[in-house]
Amino acid sequence: MIRALRQLAIVLGIALLPALISGAVQLKWNAEVPSKKDEVTIAMVHNNWSDHVLWVDARTRAKYDHAHIPEAVLLNEDEWNSLVAKFLDAWDPDVPVVVYCDGGSCDASHAIADRMRSELKIEKVYVLKGGWGAWSGK
Repeated sequence: MIRALRQLAIVLGIALLPALISGAVQLKWNAEVPSKKDEVTIAMVHNNWSDHVLWVDARTRAKYDHAHIPEAVLLNEDEWNSLVAKFLDAWDPDVPVVVYCDGGSCDASHAIADRMRSELKIEKVYVLKGGWGAWSGK
């Protein structure tokens, strides 16, 4: 009986190892591959556009004031009307716009990107997958 339990534990352990490795690879892959057509990753931004990106922070002013991507422009839903002029001053039609918010569950960046496309008619607008956390490593 003990021998059978030991053999069962070994078989389960052998089966569990590839499952754990596969799960870890899948999690890493999901973090690096955009899930929506307008999303980009940090690697995609660095590889495709280098430093020629206009970063837009869609978070609250308090979070922006606490920390943000260098030279990012604040543009959020709550202050859209008062901030859009500053954004347009910084915007260059030849430079892609990448919008970010807090992270995976934050929809503010998609809302701002959609609004830029519909109201401002800007086509090269993308959303940073993982948001501020992807940039800051948190």
